[in-house]
Amino acid sequence: MAFKPSKSKRNLGKEEGTLNMNSMMDMMTIILLFLLKSFSTEGALVTPSQQLRLPVSTAAEKAKKQVSVSIAKDALLVNDEPLISTNEIPKDQMLIPALAMKLSDYAKQERDLEVEVGKVFNHEIIIEGDEKIPFELLFKVMFTCSKSDFYKMRLLTIKKG
Repeated sequence: MAFKPSKSKRNLGKEEGTLNMNSMMDMMTIILLFLLKSFSTEGALVTPSQQLRLPVSTAAEKAKKQVSVSIAKDALLVNDEPLISTNEIPKDQMLIPALAMKLSDYAKQERDLEVEVGKVFNHEIIIEGDEKIPFELLFKVMFTCSKSDFYKMRLLTIKKG
């Protein structure tokens, strides 16, 4: 007569393990989205204007996305939008009125965002200057930026090597 197993031992050897493919696909999708998000935020956040050639530097700090003022050979641009020709910049005064008005508008928008959303206004601006512009023009732009509530200035350069 054959041995008859007890009820608790009868079902021990019959289980088969399977993977739940839906859960694995969800997990892989989340990982893929996370990697795409982190990859897209590390790209070039600042692209120099086509009208200027940036100077070379050994600085290692990466640029952040901020308001940018570009000083080309023939024009002044704010966020890649032409603002004023360099010939129209007053020679006898330090403040550039058109640039001051435009930057004051941006500063007001940033202050409004700080009140409404809580985004901190960090007073930073990126200045892109052609390597051949005169220093007096760069100094006027920097003076105008500081008077328009953008007193933390960064000069955009190309990293050497």
